[in-house]
Amino acid sequence: MADELLGQIDLLIEKRPMYKEALSMYRSLMVLLNELKSEITYEMRDESVREIKVKEGFPVFSREDLPLDRSAVGSLFQRLLERLTLHKRKDKEGLEKALNKVHADPKWVHDVITTFLSNDEATLTKMAEEVRLTPMVLKFLAHMAVKPYMKSLRESMRERIHKDAWNYGYCPVCGSSPDMAYFDSEGKRFLHCELCDCEWYFHRLRCPFCENKKSKELGYFTSDEDEGYRVDFCKKCGRYIKTLDMRVIDSPAPLELENLITLHLDILAQQQGFNARNS
Repeated sequence: MADELLGQIDLLIEKRPMYKEALSMYRSLMVLLNELKSEITYEMRDESVREIKVKEGFPVFSREDLPLDRSAVGSLFQRLLERLTLHKRKDKEGLEKALNKVHADPKWVHDVITTFLSNDEATLTKMAEEVRLTPMVLKFLAHMAVKPYMKSLRESMRERIHKDAWNYGYCPVCGSSPDMAYFDSEGKRFLHCELCDCEWYFHRLRCPFCENKKSKELGYFTSDEDEGYRVDFCKKCGRYIKTLDMRVIDSPAPLELENLITLHLDILAQQQGFNARNS
């Protein structure tokens, strides 16, 4: 599976050279993550609590209270930084500055992870500016650092949560918002979690962010260059979500990769006044 993913990334680099830097960074970090021992496991200790939460429409975990080994996550964050500083990048100076910050103040990386998980965009932006990195890069590193642990949590819930039965606009596992959506071969709409990669069913004519069902306030636009891709938006809350139509797209990449190679759709959405997050 790891080799297949790396192969997909290489093909995407050839297909979409404009995203070569972002994809190359992702590839390098995935190589490191694949080297980790498969000892990251999690088991739900109280099944009754899990069943009650899911029945009442609550996610099993919350972003702020995830059962993560913060020390291990911080250590992995440092290793990811070390890996990236070996490459020639435009932000190499910032990456080195961040690595020096980790060495000088180990608490800093824990603050980065906490800020990322709490979705505190303002504080994360300030922390990124301190080390001369863009907020997007710092957020990406934090996300990659928690990725193996989130995968373990998601896998532990695989048999316990039925994605066809969960019909809320937030992830049933960690409560995060979706970052992508897709239509399956039958035209059903599924959302993809921005944090743990969980997927679940959601009504086509409903905003996942504000639950708006008014068809006059819901819409979408497409890009002439990207058949099978569209951006769904809600005029009520002003948010949008990128959507893939699996009935049209041949051999789509994993949604986490599709999210990376469709940043031009984010730009188009934002130019039209829509936001990925609440403003």
